[in-house]
Amino acid sequence: RLAALLSCLALAVVEAKAWFGATPPKVDHTFHRRGWTSCALCGGAERLGATVEVGNLRELDAAGASTLLDAVRAHGVVVVKGQNLTRAQQVEFTAALGETVVLPSSFEGKDPEPFHPAIQRITNFWANGTWKGPTARFGAYWHQDGQFWQPPRHNILSILHAQETPPSGGETGFADLRAARHTLSAPLLARAANASIRTSVRQIADFAKGDEEDLAAFPDAEHPVLDAHWMDGGPLLYVGSPHMEVVGLETAEAGKALLTMLLMHATSPAFTYFHAWDVGDVLVWDNTQTLHHSFPYDNDGSAKRELYRTQARMRPAATKEEL
Repeated sequence: RLAALLSCLALAVVEAKAWFGATPPKVDHTFHRRGWTSCALCGGAERLGATVEVGNLRELDAAGASTLLDAVRAHGVVVVKGQNLTRAQQVEFTAALGETVVLPSSFEGKDPEPFHPAIQRITNFWANGTWKGPTARFGAYWHQDGQFWQPPRHNILSILHAQETPPSGGETGFADLRAARHTLSAPLLARAANASIRTSVRQIADFAKGDEEDLAAFPDAEHPVLDAHWMDGGPLLYVGSPHMEVVGLETAEAGKALLTMLLMHATSPAFTYFHAWDVGDVLVWDNTQTLHHSFPYDNDGSAKRELYRTQARMRPAATKEEL
């Protein structure tokens, strides 16, 4: 009996570790993995990158949206395979997941999506079909989307849909901020306990050419480094990006040093998942519990990398009992 009890306790510990404080999903999902011998970039994340089967997203009903949202909350990032959404259909799908986020047009640079302000073009070709050149890149550093929104408006889901992909490369990497918090050492937990990140929309490199009027509409935001998930209360790290100011420590330099250590920890191989894109993939991820990073590909103008991003602000949390 004692052996059986110890075995059950050990299994419970393993299961708890696998979710790192997230409430497990109501439905089990398989993981999207290419295998160690097939991936160009390989990560060992335990939670991230589940495949969700909800059928054609153009016909998504309330039950399917609920399943998808629950999977994103539990897994951090999920993929729905084999989709072919128009821009209007992607915006409609986004609205089924939460409040559609529309950023000021000046934040989109010189490449807005015609007629769809909620869409952001993540592509190496302009909307008129001409190549942007070999240096075109977007989000090529570890970061969270939406950290410039004040709480609780920073609880943002990102939706990215692939219409064309290069023959190789161009992965999107993700890092698990629940797992990073769960495994943080006691000295680093104590060090981070009083720290917060302070961020400004002006610090976002991709928005550098925004109009002053648009930039001024976003007051600075502050988030505790040791935070909790809005929906299930699970602990997580909130680090934003390497560009953040960290307050609450002795000096700005001490804050930057802590941020560097936390980012190194959070993006270690044990916590990362690298998504290799197929045409038709729809990725949905929760920015409060993941970092993401775009990775390079051979951008010589011979192949398109055509992805479209939308964002949805999460609705108020269900109770833990409902989850």
